[in-house]
Amino acid sequence: MQTIQLPVTEYQDLKEELSLLKNTELMHTINRLLDLLYQEKYGLYMGEFTEDLTEYSVDQAWGNETSEWDKL
Repeated sequence: MQTIQLPVTEYQDLKEELSLLKNTELMHTINRLLDLLYQEKYGLYMGEFTEDLTEYSVDQAWGNETSEWDKL
């Protein structure tokens, strides 16, 4: 077993950070706030529907890339 040494203040900060991250209600609130700020700034709402963006990105990459098949 390995042991590391941390200053007490840093250890307390890490414990507090872990406690905040484990608070799922807080995380949901922060995620909702980020969604609202994003929507306000860009006029878009992304929500949980980002799968179509991945598909679009892949389609665009394939469409813009030339290959040996294009020369046939």
